[in-house]
Amino acid sequence: MAGGTTTWQLGDDELLRELRTAQDRLNTDYGTVLALIGEVLARGLAAVKGYQDPARLVQDLLLIGAVEARRRVAQAIAISQVVTVTGSTLPPALRATAKVVAAGAINAEQIDTIRRAMTELPQQAEAVEREAAEEALVEAAQTLGPAAIGKLGRLIRARLDQDGPAPNEIEPRNPVNELRWHTDHNGTMELKGRLAPEGAAMLATVLGPLAKPRPATEGKPDPRSRAERYGDALVESLRRAVTAGQLPNEGGERPGVLVTVSLDVLRKRTGPALLGGTPIDAGTARRIACDSAVIPAVLGASSEPLDIGRRSRVVPSAIRRALVLRDRGCAFPGCAVPAAWCDAHHRIHWADGGTTALSNLLLLCSNHHSLIHQSDWEVVLPEGIPAFVPPRYIDPEQRLRRNPLHPSGAEP
Repeated sequence: MAGGTTTWQLGDDELLRELRTAQDRLNTDYGTVLALIGEVLARGLAAVKGYQDPARLVQDLLLIGAVEARRRVAQAIAISQVVTVTGSTLPPALRATAKVVAAGAINAEQIDTIRRAMTELPQQAEAVEREAAEEALVEAAQTLGPAAIGKLGRLIRARLDQDGPAPNEIEPRNPVNELRWHTDHNGTMELKGRLAPEGAAMLATVLGPLAKPRPATEGKPDPRSRAERYGDALVESLRRAVTAGQLPNEGGERPGVLVTVSLDVLRKRTGPALLGGTPIDAGTARRIACDSAVIPAVLGASSEPLDIGRRSRVVPSAIRRALVLRDRGCAFPGCAVPAAWCDAHHRIHWADGGTTALSNLLLLCSNHHSLIHQSDWEVVLPEGIPAFVPPRYIDPEQRLRRNPLHPSGAEP
């Protein structure tokens, strides 16, 4: 760092900028490593030095593990020019990837994810389809991590090869299931019960993916215990069930959760609110008020009801259908959560004068809904399609990001 500044002397934004800059240097250096390995392969130096396998030479030379050595050799092969026996030169197998690697624009994990996604494309895919697929993956790598790139690769593969395994059909059973609960004065609930094998398997299937540890932030792993992660997963699965709007009617209406909050609290973003009968903070109430699966009860200065909305009045079913048709799922870049599990988020909150119209709405999963309310990410709707402006510490140029994992995003 300039001037001998140590990490503890950096401001928050400066620290994040330095971290990003360091990663950029790593990307550039890694591209150099792959270029050098490519030249080692072109010269056949492994055999010259007595090695039967180039990966073993790389392993001993760089003091890395066998798996990592094989990965780097495979990456170098994919992005290096090929010299034929006649002396002519052929372009790299992954031409678009080779360009961004040489520019230091993507990292090692992203390179490997693109390479694996390309090798998994159906054999019958034509050259022009493969080229378009690689371009889409490389473009996604400018703003998305390896997991999202991998999902995009699977989507592309599915589009190029529509055939898939037939779904498994499970014979219905009649299990005996029990559930009891006790609610404390503060609204918390203690559960106890038992599930027959089929129900237990379904519960594990539903909760398992939702209970995965969150990605490390600032180098620190997910602090939640296993029990806490599964508790959060159960709440998330319930939220998705309510949001999907497929529960049976109760008292002539779909089930909903009543949030009571004063208009002044919503506008000032500070003060108390009630979720059912449980106190919550203004920020939580503001986020929940975006959700089409809740019923907002907004009170005036004298606690008179100003609006007891039905869900159809918050986000009418016709607008919800249009949202699903446009966004197809969570609009946040790299998120694969489907539309049925998403909230309808007001880009400009209705308490701030925002309208409940398609031009002011987008679909967000619960995690990204909270992120948008609590962070410096901004949402815009150029040409009527959701796009996101990252904070400067994420991208100093603040380039617009869209989600290519749904058909409404950047279609590959």
